[in-house]
Formats: sequence, structure tokens, C-alpha cells
Amino acid sequence: MELQNNPQRQHGQSDSEHHHHHSHHHRSKVKPVVYSILSFILAFVLFVLSVCIVLKTTVFSRSFILNSINSCGYADMVSDELKRDLVSLGNASGLNEEFINGFVDGLNIDASIEDYISNFYSSRSTLVETTAFKQQLLYSIEDYIKKNNIDRKSANEESITYLVDTAAGIFTDNISIPFFSVIANYISNYQSPLMILILSLCAAALIIIAIIFFSNKYKHRRFRYISYAFGGAFLATAAIPAIVFISNMISKVNIGVRSLYNLFVNYMNALFMNFWIYAGICLFVAVLTLILSRKYYNKITSH
Repeated sequence: MELQNNPQRQHGQSDSEHHHHHSHHHRSKVKPVVYSILSFILAFVLFVLSVCIVLKTTVFSRSFILNSINSCGYADMVSDELKRDLVSLGNASGLNEEFINGFVDGLNIDASIEDYISNFYSSRSTLVETTAFKQQLLYSIEDYIKKNNIDRKSANEESITYLVDTAAGIFTDNISIPFFSVIANYISNYQSPLMILILSLCAAALIIIAIIFFSNKYKHRRFRYISYAFGGAFLATAAIPAIVFISNMISKVNIGVRSLYNLFVNYMNALFMNFWIYAGICLFVAVLTLILSRKYYNKITSH
């Protein structure tokens, strides 16, 4: 009896061993696929996070555009263009070039530009403030009439008002930034959603990293999959400025006004430079985690 049962038991044992070996083999094949998918998702999350942070610190930041304005000498160029435009108006109205140059030099162009930008970011108004400009010009014209003993009949209130209003229009055209009005609505409408998106992406990235970290028994595997993710994020983030700089897109933009062209080039170069910074951070983490992965792998193989 005992002898007859034995082969069955042996056969049963080998069956369960075979099943256990098969399930273990299947699991070891599935696991890398799952972790590779997790790495890919993490890379995508990190890439989108980089784009969102760049937008938050550049396009959505008032200080960023003000830095671009200051670093390219935008206010001085606007001042020169304003002089040129007002001189032709002054000539038609009997105001000489010396008067126009002196008047424009007395204006605080920097403050006017800063107010205009600040109004955009606080979503108060998208218009250039001309009240101070008009008052200053009116006072300067009155002073000019007195000093040059000009007959009041030839310089009546109506012609002076027309001159001041026309000059204010020219001032507005010079101070305002055309493409800026397009993004103004996005800036005010998406300020909060962008911040929520950044926080959500940070949370998602941390959760995926935690899953990779705590579900992997071997440390070298943990770091290897995290390295893949950051490496992928580096390639995707670096691709954006690389394409822009290689194609030389920025300097090819056709903007006729010198001040606006210089501001646009300066602004865009600084914006895409931020992509390099975040790509660099991703590359640093990718290399660091790869080194750690190799270190722990060598520890296992040396035992």
C-alpha cells in the first residue's frame, strides 16, 4: 500500500514544484514590464512638471519680464523711438526737435513700462496710463508758449488738446507690447490652476517613486528604474530648447520695431534657458541614481 502511494506523492510534489517555478518565472517576466511602464509614466510626469515650472517662473512671473526689459535696455530704445515719432508730430505743430527731446527726457519711461506690466499681472487693466503724460505735455506746451511769446490765437485750446491727445496715442503705441495683450488673459485665468497642476504632478511623481522604491527588494533595481525615468525626462525637456536653438527660430521672427524685437529675443532666450536648467537637474538625478544602481549591483555580485 505504502509503495503504491509513494509515486503519486512524488508526482504531486514535482507538479507543485513545477507550478511554483512556472509562476515565479512568469512573475519575474512581468515585473520588469510593470516597472518599465512605471518609469515611462514617471518620466512623462517629470517632463510635464518641468514645463509647468518653467511657465510659472517665466511667462507667469512679473519679475521675469521686468528683468528681460532691464537687461536689453528696452526703456532707452522706447525713449528713442518715442522721440522720433513725436518729432514729426511736433514739426507739424510748430514744436521744434529740441523741445520734443527735452520733454521725452523728462518722462519716466521706466516707471510707465513697469506700471503697464504690473497692471497686467494684477489684472487691473491692460491699458497704458496716459494721465501723467498728458498733464506733463500740457504743462510743457504752456511753458513753451510763454517762453517763446507765441500768440495764443495761433495756439488755441482746441489745437493744443488735439496735439496732446495725438501725442498720448503715440506714447501708448510705444509703451504697449503687442503680443503681451494676448497672454494677459491666460496669465490671470490660469495662475491658480497652474499652481494646482504643479502640486498634483509633484504628488504623482513622489507616489510613483515610492511605489518603485518600496516594492523592489533589490536596491540596484530601485535606483535603475528611477534613473530611467529621470533620463527620459531629461531627453524630453532638453529637446524643446534644442529644437528652438538649432532651428534659430527666435532671431528669425520678423518684428519691425527695434525695441520690441530686442525684447522678444531676450525674453525668449531667457525662457528657453530655463528649460536647460530643469533638463540639467533631471540629468544630474539620472546620473546619480545610475551610479547608485551600479554600486548596489556590484555589492550583490561581489558576494
